[in-house]
Amino acid sequence: MLTTIFKLIIPGEIVLGGLFPIHEAGRNGSSCGKIKADQGVQRMVAMLYALEKVNQDSSILPQATLGAQILDTCSVDSYALEQTLEFIKSVMSKGDGAVCADGSSASYHRQPVSAVVGAAGSQVSVMVASMLQLFKIPQVSYSSTGAELSEKSRFGYFSRVVPPDNLQAQVMARIVRELDWTYVHAIADTGSYGTLSFMINNCANHSVEKKTWRIIYCGIGERGMDSFRAAATEFGICIDGDVHKISRRWTETNFRDLLIRMHHTRKARGVVMFVDEDNLKRLLHTLDKLIKEGRKELERHFWWVSYITFFRKLSPNGFTFLEEYWDALGCGSNENLRNFGECFDYINYTLKQESYVPFVVDTVYVLARAISKYITDECGPIEYQRCPLSSSRFKGDRLQNYYRNVSLIENEPPLIDANGDGIGRYDVFQLDNMGIYHKVGKWRSTRDLFEIEVERVRRGFQLAPGDSPLSVCSVDCPRGHYRAYQDQTCCWACIPCDTTTSIIINVTRCDMCPEGEVPDVNQSFCSPIPPVSMTWNSTWALIPACFSLLGLASTIFVVVVFLKFSNTPVIMASGRELCYCMISGISMCYLLTFFLVSQPSVPTCAITRVLMGLSMSAIYAAIITKTNRLGRVFKPDGAQRPRFITPKAQVGICASIVSVQLVGSVVWLLVDPPGTKIVFPSRTEAVLTCKATASHLLVSLLYNLILIVICTVYAFKTRKIPENFNETRHIGFTMYSTCILWLSFGPIYFATQNNFRIQITSLCMCISLSGTVALVCFFAPKVYIVIFQPDKNVRTRQSAVGRLVNQQMRFMRYITVEVYGSDSMIITKYEYAVVYVFSFF
Repeated sequence: MLTTIFKLIIPGEIVLGGLFPIHEAGRNGSSCGKIKADQGVQRMVAMLYALEKVNQDSSILPQATLGAQILDTCSVDSYALEQTLEFIKSVMSKGDGAVCADGSSASYHRQPVSAVVGAAGSQVSVMVASMLQLFKIPQVSYSSTGAELSEKSRFGYFSRVVPPDNLQAQVMARIVRELDWTYVHAIADTGSYGTLSFMINNCANHSVEKKTWRIIYCGIGERGMDSFRAAATEFGICIDGDVHKISRRWTETNFRDLLIRMHHTRKARGVVMFVDEDNLKRLLHTLDKLIKEGRKELERHFWWVSYITFFRKLSPNGFTFLEEYWDALGCGSNENLRNFGECFDYINYTLKQESYVPFVVDTVYVLARAISKYITDECGPIEYQRCPLSSSRFKGDRLQNYYRNVSLIENEPPLIDANGDGIGRYDVFQLDNMGIYHKVGKWRSTRDLFEIEVERVRRGFQLAPGDSPLSVCSVDCPRGHYRAYQDQTCCWACIPCDTTTSIIINVTRCDMCPEGEVPDVNQSFCSPIPPVSMTWNSTWALIPACFSLLGLASTIFVVVVFLKFSNTPVIMASGRELCYCMISGISMCYLLTFFLVSQPSVPTCAITRVLMGLSMSAIYAAIITKTNRLGRVFKPDGAQRPRFITPKAQVGICASIVSVQLVGSVVWLLVDPPGTKIVFPSRTEAVLTCKATASHLLVSLLYNLILIVICTVYAFKTRKIPENFNETRHIGFTMYSTCILWLSFGPIYFATQNNFRIQITSLCMCISLSGTVALVCFFAPKVYIVIFQPDKNVRTRQSAVGRLVNQQMRFMRYITVEVYGSDSMIITKYEYAVVYVFSFF
């Protein structure tokens, strides 16, 4: 079936073709539907306006006048292809086949189309460009943005003043990212429809439950959605399920079902739409019945007052499509109306410029300036009408070289790049409830400049300051959780992680830190644990330190008393040399506390090693020497004078016992030099301590434990010495208490390996208490007598007759017994050698 050709002819010496969707796509199988006032008529009038401006301005195309042959595409690719054949005919033939009455050929000359302005939709341009390329006719579109049109191997003669899909999709994805959306719905046309627009609707559901949708629209079709997918993936944006594809055949019921399905998705609140104008209107019409809408648009928005003036002065007479539009407005019945301005006033209609009018004008201007340069280079000073070029046609490949990547106006960037695509320049506008546009951002591809006023957009959404429209599948996991991804990278479950020992790697897994390291505050990397040690302001250090200070003060007091009353019987009978040895050991016990609670270092560790064994060795060596001497003196079967009981001998024995510990400590220092190390009682704690281990400490104390056992045995064996020598009773108290003390300390120390504070404090207290037990049980009674009972600090004589058996009285017939022993015992000569004892207790 042949299609009726409706066209609008504008005379001119050079003719441009024009393709516009003057009518909508027909329903029920028809090619064309009702007339499109904005996308069709306004764009066509924009070309008429541009032609008039070019022909009136001698600076643009001074060599010739510019005409046009405008055809309707009806937004249907197959119909547009049939219309395009008219352009092909103008190139292929010089006549229309008519003959004169005498049989000669007609003189009518069909002017070839030099270039084509259009088409609008990308799907239509794909079909048209495929045909025009065969005949090398350049084509410049004002709104086709399909990505496939950039494939110059297929569409070598296609250019456009608008950016391709991939740039639009990148801008869309960046806007989505700026809004902090990560999970959106997507709707796309089945095809490559290409226009440029952008809008967000702030919606409230019609049901009781409220729901907000934000809709981003950019009519690019399936290929545009592919570009958006790629850009969205780069920005970490996911699409809910599959892309919802719609077609021209959809009814209101189809749109309604789609919107209801989208409504049931609770997580995705943003909707990105890649559809043409017709489907957008139909979808919004259906949406309007369900929700109350608001809008936001991204478009290149200009307001050309001269274009509006031209349109208002334009008369429909003689223009096929304008006459139809005139009748559609309802002005055909009034014969008094002469132009569209009067018609608009008559029907009370305010003309608003359609968004692509500037691009149509740009396209005509680009071609006009390129043709002018072509003529100048080809004809030189010869007028175009006399130039051979006027009787032939422009070469398409050469003509497009004049407008690709060429600045047609001085100091202005080119509108079309070397590949034939428009340079990306976008302004972002937000449409308020009053229908007023507000610029909220911009993007320039030449500098990759993207700016958007997010707070202003939020105010447009009527949200609280700082809030964002939420369209996400999963919110960020709280601190201490990592993501377990599900079907898409935007959807995950939050799994708790051990925040004390593990870090989060790329928010996707939990890795345990190496020993000695813990996570930082953000759990992003492991950092070394700062080692800790006892501090002086800690209770664990203050308690043993205060106790040791009190013990040192008491020890100094005992020394002062001993020095002041050194010649009194009580002090003399105590064995002063060994007492001073014990006092030195007790002092070292108290001093050791201050080294134990100090921060470990090589000197403090060395001193600690030596003092820990030496202090107790000095105490228990003196006690062993004392008890051993008493045991030997009062040995029941001893008839001879015991050896090594003089003060010098006693001091020598004591020093020998202590030297064993001292030599052992020195050897230990040489074999295993002192130092510090860091231990980790737990995964989150590092402790700076001396290098010696608990086993080393046990070996060091083992010798002292042996001395304690020996002292305890001697104390038990000498418990029946005469009561006048009841110093052994005090020694027994000292050793019994010491044994109980150390038996209690062992389990506490080794059971608290994970708490260095308890360990150090218990060790300090145990050693200090060992010295305190010796100080109290052995020296306190002597000091008490010296100070508070001086009447007892004298020599008394007491007969021991009648108690000799139990108190070790010895009868030695006619034996002279010399004075022996020490200050604690004096034996005099008698005929029957009766022993007299001096007691000072």
